[in-house]
Amino acid sequence: MGIGFVDNGGAVIEIVRLQLIYWGSAWASNPPPTPTSTAITTNVGTLVSSGYMTGLAQYRDIGLGYLLGSVVVTSSDPPNSFTDNNVSTFVAGLISSGVVPNLDTANQTLYCVIMPQGISSSNTSFSGEHTYYTDGSNRRVHFAWVTNNGTLSGITQILSHELVESCTDPEGTAILGTPGTCSGGGWCEIGDVCESTDGIVSGVAVQSYWSQQDEACKVFDFPPRAYPITGVQFTGTLPASQTQRWFTFNWLAYEQIIWTVMPTTVNTSAPQLTWTVQVQRASGAYVTYWLSVTNLTNVPVTFEGRYYILGR
Repeated sequence: MGIGFVDNGGAVIEIVRLQLIYWGSAWASNPPPTPTSTAITTNVGTLVSSGYMTGLAQYRDIGLGYLLGSVVVTSSDPPNSFTDNNVSTFVAGLISSGVVPNLDTANQTLYCVIMPQGISSSNTSFSGEHTYYTDGSNRRVHFAWVTNNGTLSGITQILSHELVESCTDPEGTAILGTPGTCSGGGWCEIGDVCESTDGIVSGVAVQSYWSQQDEACKVFDFPPRAYPITGVQFTGTLPASQTQRWFTFNWLAYEQIIWTVMPTTVNTSAPQLTWTVQVQRASGAYVTYWLSVTNLTNVPVTFEGRYYILGR
């Protein structure tokens, strides 16, 4: 049977808010560890808002995320042979004490715990994992953990795997492999079938993930586009002294766009049109723009709705 993934309708994270947590006194050692928490945070901040995330749009319009913050916690050390329960208890305590932000209302937050070098999971076949726990308010808290082999590339490769799987399947109920896709236990997710292929995106080492559209493991990046890009998206005619609204949808959320309404009816004596632009984040990956246009004259005015894509 071949590789295939389907959407089972469960929770996804459309715009991930990634909170990094470095656990253990080793992160504050002198001399500092290699890699440092600062180096990892810089790379992960680049990763989460990079073109690596663009391939997730095929899975329920998941978009780019952002780094919510990072914190080094030296008041305790993770046990060797730690368990998921050890990590969830640690994260819950940090949320309760205000060390890290609580869940956002849309539940888009992902807490990622990065271990010191030499600390392993009780399941030594796993170098990283993501899952969730249910808090006292019956909310599902999504978290991941990543082990540390002492190399920056090793950490970001594992973290990239957990990141895309957390977005597409944070609770084991969303984007999952069809029967026969995975041979191991646990949730069968888009990173699990691509563990042997890696790449570089924006200078950060990553693991590829499965693209159902391409039927292959891919390392995604921003598509090559020569900016600026300009054009006319729509035309209209506005009756005298009236205001009407037009909308246009499926614009990439990561691109910077300016809208202009240009009259195509000549008037040599006075201004003809004014407009306002409203933005709707229709999904993680796509934006809808609403243009309200007002005719300032006492005669009908025809116009073009022009766009200017400035870049990313």
